[in-house]
Amino acid sequence: MLDDFYWPFMPGDMTNAATFDFAVLHHVVRGSTLAQVKQADSKVGTQLVAAAKELEAQGVRAIVGGCGFFGYYQAQVAAAVDVPVVLSSLEQIAWVRRMLKPNQKIAVFSDMKSLTAELFAACGSSDASCIVAAHTSGLAETARQRELGCINPRRYAEQLVALARTHLSQHPEIGAIVAEYTEFPTFAWAVQHAVKVPIFDCTTLPRWVHSGVMRRPFPGII
Repeated sequence: MLDDFYWPFMPGDMTNAATFDFAVLHHVVRGSTLAQVKQADSKVGTQLVAAAKELEAQGVRAIVGGCGFFGYYQAQVAAAVDVPVVLSSLEQIAWVRRMLKPNQKIAVFSDMKSLTAELFAACGSSDASCIVAAHTSGLAETARQRELGCINPRRYAEQLVALARTHLSQHPEIGAIVAEYTEFPTFAWAVQHAVKVPIFDCTTLPRWVHSGVMRRPFPGII
């Protein structure tokens, strides 16, 4: 987690422990800020490596990032520890792309106008032609969050739904949504209920990773 997240973490937010039905150890990367992480920064890379090594020493089975822009440092951090590392929800783009028809595209929702081809490439998507960027930075509740540190959940859900409908109307070839930022999952159900496409975000990612590193026996009668 970034060190400058200060707003309330709602259920569904990756930083709310109630979001998951398995044990999650949250770790704040001290000194990291969104301003630093939204572009490749060697200082942030060093901070993330140190944080990953500390988590590994505490016995975690895998490490997942709480900010999509951590994807810039995926290769660096994965090489530094001996547990699986997936630092960005944007890593799912390449996988989701394989699920869709050749002519379909993916809407990538981000609350920052900082999505770059470099970031997508660092997350395994060197061809960004299938991506339609959907920035929530223009929403009234996003501005309110930046100014006051809180949002009205009902209004934010309404604004996200309207934004999603607009993008799918303008780009009917969109076959799925991948969200970059941590607040989105709280509202993913409302958006999916409105636009009827698969949605992936920073909470679907750790669930997938967890299913691979924590296998359980199947009970029943043979």
